[in-house]
Amino acid sequence: MKDRIPEILVYMQESVTQDITVEETANRFGYSKYHFSREFKRLTGFSAADYMSSLKVELAKQALLRNEQSVTNSGFDAGYSSVGTFSTTFTKKTGLSPREYKQQVEALYSVAKKCEETPTTVVGHKHPLASETSRCFISVHYPEGYQAGITFVGLFKSPIPNHRPVAGVALTKKNTHLFEHIPNGTFYLLACFIERTFNPLRYFVLDDCLRGRVQRRIHFPQDHDQTFYIPLRVALPEDPPIVVNVLKLLADSLKT
Repeated sequence: MKDRIPEILVYMQESVTQDITVEETANRFGYSKYHFSREFKRLTGFSAADYMSSLKVELAKQALLRNEQSVTNSGFDAGYSSVGTFSTTFTKKTGLSPREYKQQVEALYSVAKKCEETPTTVVGHKHPLASETSRCFISVHYPEGYQAGITFVGLFKSPIPNHRPVAGVALTKKNTHLFEHIPNGTFYLLACFIERTFNPLRYFVLDDCLRGRVQRRIHFPQDHDQTFYIPLRVALPEDPPIVVNVLKLLADSLKT
């Protein structure tokens, strides 16, 4: 199944509005639901159900922002049959309700422009007890010719960035950072890069931004004091969506 994962992910992306189930996807590729679900999570690090849910939220988010649709129509177009379910799921994964998301674009865009003039901003991070924490050093590497912008790097509980990271940073004038006060646990180190632009939507719809990750899971305290290199690359069709509202994380951090 490993060699078929990119094909399966693309199929799920293309079928998301049809409200297909995990079982239907498994059958499509000749697997039982149990075997498919188990192997899918083992190979990707996230469940098929969470991936489908994230795809729907991303589709609805883009409909809200790009097509100027109503909250109700955006949810229906993304495959939701219930406005309540859509709103609850959207809020959980982005940190804002669909209506709030649409209304706060201008304000959050202003936050991004201010951040572009600041070397480093720590985001989405609450310090646990000092006795239960670790640290690690990260170094981000860019392809040639990239333009100035913001690089978001975070330690997430899943390879799908659809939740608040346990530790995060927004880098603009540097490409290295020391994460401190990391709680014990197993995480994924993910990064995305947003080029500086005057188009506000480019800070919210991140499907074609540069991205990168450390391929293995990171374990703390085992990986305490380790250095991790993150090479950024262009987005691939099988990449999971970047659902979390990184500018909302940034704005919340600047308030504290």
